[in-house]
Amino acid sequence: MHRVRVGLIGLAWVFLLVMLATTFVHVAGGDQPGANGVAATNDTAQKDPLAELGVAPGSPDQAEQPVVTTPVKPRPRAAAH
Repeated sequence: MHRVRVGLIGLAWVFLLVMLATTFVHVAGGDQPGANGVAATNDTAQKDPLAELGVAPGSPDQAEQPVVTTPVKPRPRAAAH
């Protein structure tokens, strides 16, 4: 039981150190959100190439295309001997 407690305490310390380091990196890096809380983006940002081709999951083009299904024909059973 002592090993489990020491392991969990160590894991908690590592988690806290990572969170603290992340906070300092964001403050020093200047990642300031915009006035409404959303990071500012510009129009020249890279677009998702799959979305441009229309093959990304949930693309708007999929809603316009009808879904065509073919009925499944049952296979004939083998004769029992």
